[in-house]
Amino acid sequence: MKNQKIIASLATASMAAFGTGEADAQLGKSDLLDTDFKGSLLYYTETDRVSAIEAIIDGSYFLNNRDTIGFRLTFDSLTGASANGAVPTDRAQTFTRPSGNGDYTTAANETPLDDTFLDTRYALALTWDRKWDGNWQSIIGTAFSNEYDYRSLSINTLLSYKTDDRNRTYSGGLSLFSDTISPVGGLPTSFGLMGNPDEIQQRSGEEDEKIVMDALFGITQVIDSRSLVQFGYSVSSSEGYLNDPYKFISVVGADGRPVTQDLATGLSQVVFESRPDSRLKQSFFIKYKRDLFDSHVFDSSYRFMTDDWGINSHTFDFKYKWRLSEVSYLEPHLRIYQQNDADFFTPFFTQGNVPAAGSGSYASPDYRLGEMMAYTVGLEYGRDNVDRPWSIALEYYLQGLGGREGIFGELRNQDLSEDVSAFVVRFNMDF
Repeated sequence: MKNQKIIASLATASMAAFGTGEADAQLGKSDLLDTDFKGSLLYYTETDRVSAIEAIIDGSYFLNNRDTIGFRLTFDSLTGASANGAVPTDRAQTFTRPSGNGDYTTAANETPLDDTFLDTRYALALTWDRKWDGNWQSIIGTAFSNEYDYRSLSINTLLSYKTDDRNRTYSGGLSLFSDTISPVGGLPTSFGLMGNPDEIQQRSGEEDEKIVMDALFGITQVIDSRSLVQFGYSVSSSEGYLNDPYKFISVVGADGRPVTQDLATGLSQVVFESRPDSRLKQSFFIKYKRDLFDSHVFDSSYRFMTDDWGINSHTFDFKYKWRLSEVSYLEPHLRIYQQNDADFFTPFFTQGNVPAAGSGSYASPDYRLGEMMAYTVGLEYGRDNVDRPWSIALEYYLQGLGGREGIFGELRNQDLSEDVSAFVVRFNMDF
């Protein structure tokens, strides 16, 4: 499950609704060859935290000028340490491992990290791309992924229509995900107290389900021979188990220090988070793409997302494809992301104000639900007009968290908004 939080999920076939003609380009290859394969390798590493390797193989088989069968194989491997949600303090803290077997200790004045982060994911996606008479095109797909504590099965479809003058495309897509969450040690009880190692922990079951339904609609409009604009709207509804079973909330005393639950072991008093069992997200998207002099391409987009958890976010993305020659290019990249806190974002509880276990209240310390600004800068070099196109990209990611209200005592001396930085290296090749 942690894997799902770090690496973005596979783009479903319906996401092609906001594409720029990739499906048409693939169909056009059928005159030249029957198969096409692409490979991608990604390395991601956070400073002193998580590292990940992702390998992807994409394949297409062109049955004829109308039909293309595609597949994607993905393998992810993640190691390292991830924030468990507890606040730092001026003394060492001990926590029980997610399984309930054993414990780990975080040094004084350091963000508590769970060092048990080890995960792999295997995924397979299949698509059937069909170009119909009358300017219609459809994509139908299915996907399956598996990790040791998370399984996902999905189906998706896209329908698009291109006007006779080929200048405008209307697209609509649907997808359905059925996920099974099986956390190590079972499902923790919401606001349940983390017990001592090797004791019976408060659990509400072994596994649970989550259903996600997505719908998206898009319009692509060619402005002139050098530019186009895209508009998109998407809505996503999630129902079921939406907690992170590995996140818990510190209980602090009047001095702003986490309460010690067991003096003999030094175990800190923490309770597991609780999120609503439903979430509705809406996104609005606009993209402008311009072919400048000598085939230089400027690409810009903006996305606004809002949900019923109280989060509003803004994403700006800019790329400039600078031609070095007929066969090579450089592409700088800048991405800016901003969001506010979720309504129930709670970095800590004060002693005596912890909701009762299973009370139906909501609270989460997950920084991904808190106020943040994030920046991504990168540079890609590639060779495209060759028999075997390839590219390599290097990106730097920096995430800064917003201020935390209501801090007092020792909490004032701690960095509750520690920045997260990461490097990403990505290599792509057709073969």
